[in-house]
Amino acid sequence: MHNVLKQLFIILVISYFASTQSISSESIKSLFSNSALNIESSSLEIIDSEKKAIFTGQVRISHDSTLLATDNLTLLYSFDDATGDIQVQKITCEGNVLIEYENQVITSAYAVYDAESSQLVFSEEVLISRDEGNAIKADKVSIDLNTMRIKMNSKSRVKAFITPNR
Repeated sequence: MHNVLKQLFIILVISYFASTQSISSESIKSLFSNSALNIESSSLEIIDSEKKAIFTGQVRISHDSTLLATDNLTLLYSFDDATGDIQVQKITCEGNVLIEYENQVITSAYAVYDAESSQLVFSEEVLISRDEGNAIKADKVSIDLNTMRIKMNSKSRVKAFITPNR
C-alpha cells in the first residue's frame, strides 16, 4: 500500500509540473516579449542616458490575458537602429510581485527578467499556485525560459501542496 501511494504521489507531481510548464513557457514569454504592453503606474521616470525607465507606485502591466503587478519596476532597454523599436533588456520588480495568467498565479517580493539570457528569477516568499489547492512555496525560483528548466530553493525546505483532480 505504501508503494502504491508513493507512485501515485510521483505521478501527480510529474503531471502537475508537466502541465504547469507548458502554460508557463508561453504565457511568461509572451508577457516579456517585445510586443506591445499596457503599463500603468503612479509615476514614471525615464533616464535616457542610461536607457532606463523607472515605474513606481502600483505598477500594472497587462498583455493579452497576462497581468504583472508590483510596487516598483525598473526597465532597461535599447533601441533597434533599423526599426526604431524599443527592445526590453531587463526588467526588475521590487515589492509585492504578482503574475497572473490563465489559472496560475506567482507571487514574490522580487522578480528579475533578463532578456539576453532568457532567465526569470523570483525571490523571497515565492508562491506558485495553480487551480485550487495546488501550490509550491520556495525562497527562490529560477526559470530558464529557453529550456523551461525550473529550479526551486529554500533555506529550510521547498514545499509542494498537490490536490488530485476530482
